[in-house]
Amino acid sequence: ALYYLLANTTPDSGWAVGPCGLTLCYAGHVFWDSDTWVYPALLLLHPRRARSLVTFRDRTLAAARSRARALGFAGAMFPWESDPYNGSDQTPASARALSLSEIHVNAEVSIAQWQYYLATLDRTWLRTHGWPVIRAVARFFASRVKYDARTHRYEILHVTSVSESHGNIPNDTYTNLVAAKALHIAAAAARVLGVPGDPRWSRIAAAMDIPLAPGGRHHLPYQESGAAAAGQAFGGGPLPLLFLPALDLRMSQVLWQGDYDVAVRPVPMAHFAKFSMGILPCVAAADIVGRGAAAGQCLRLYLTGGTLKPPFDVRTETAGNNVGPFLTGSGGYLQSLLFGLTGLRIRHSGLVDAYTAVLPRGWHSLMLRDVHFRGQRLDITLMRGANGRVRLKRRVL
Repeated sequence: ALYYLLANTTPDSGWAVGPCGLTLCYAGHVFWDSDTWVYPALLLLHPRRARSLVTFRDRTLAAARSRARALGFAGAMFPWESDPYNGSDQTPASARALSLSEIHVNAEVSIAQWQYYLATLDRTWLRTHGWPVIRAVARFFASRVKYDARTHRYEILHVTSVSESHGNIPNDTYTNLVAAKALHIAAAAARVLGVPGDPRWSRIAAAMDIPLAPGGRHHLPYQESGAAAAGQAFGGGPLPLLFLPALDLRMSQVLWQGDYDVAVRPVPMAHFAKFSMGILPCVAAADIVGRGAAAGQCLRLYLTGGTLKPPFDVRTETAGNNVGPFLTGSGGYLQSLLFGLTGLRIRHSGLVDAYTAVLPRGWHSLMLRDVHFRGQRLDITLMRGANGRVRLKRRVL
């Protein structure tokens, strides 16, 4: 998996990566896959290559600003499918609706920028490269939301869900949560740099409408959806993607468990394995709720579910797809090991043990070699003790 990521990225270039790399699949266009699936898999292991992916968004910021203005919004609106040369919108006519309404990509661009800062604490980079992108995304969402005086909430209407079978919907939970995170990030970045921010950013983020089931024990996919999980994308609809490590959404353990119980646990594991993008939310969700055996089952099925194709172990998007290497799936698999099993998250306080580490049944240990974080190089080991508990140890190289 790492080989395919390294073969399709390069350090210090400012070039992002398409879902299928240098092949013709998806025409080489840059999607959110680059920011949320491939980039986090490289950030701790090959940070110079990871930096190229976030630099791409800085390099193409002017095009995203121009697009936002043309559509009547402030800030920057990154395309659903970006031209890898200049960042212009190259979404084909068949997916035009996604280009206009699947706007979660903007938040994921901002989240990736902030991750790079948190992993390096490079304020010079943040001021000159990350901050312009983060600020522009926050301005976009501040202009895109609508205030509902009846509920005293901010809404984002007429969007396509991350689970693309749901279009023109109000208050998609995934979109609203990541938009709120992008607004919080902008406020935090302004504080770090000591520059003026917009006081509306924190206010909007705190009052974003996040659809919950009666009793508040789990999320709904979107407002008035009337179901805990809808559709089959990513296994159990859009809710499993709330567990993505790159997003590092913060919520109570009760809410995590509720989302797991309605959107992950009821879905047959074999269904997750049919889609390359199913493995990461499955493993990460199992770790967050402390189900090591379920995480192991996800990994095993992923290796045998039909998306890994001989003779060169090419990972395809689905079991029935043989178009080419799907780097999104490879990045997701690597993140399953780097963040899913370890419970590690990149936060301002460091590379923290946010969730209890787990190992699949029958695994005694797992070592992550030569991890780069804030100028240090580490080996990180998960080890199962005699009592069955998994411990995480770090060794500075």
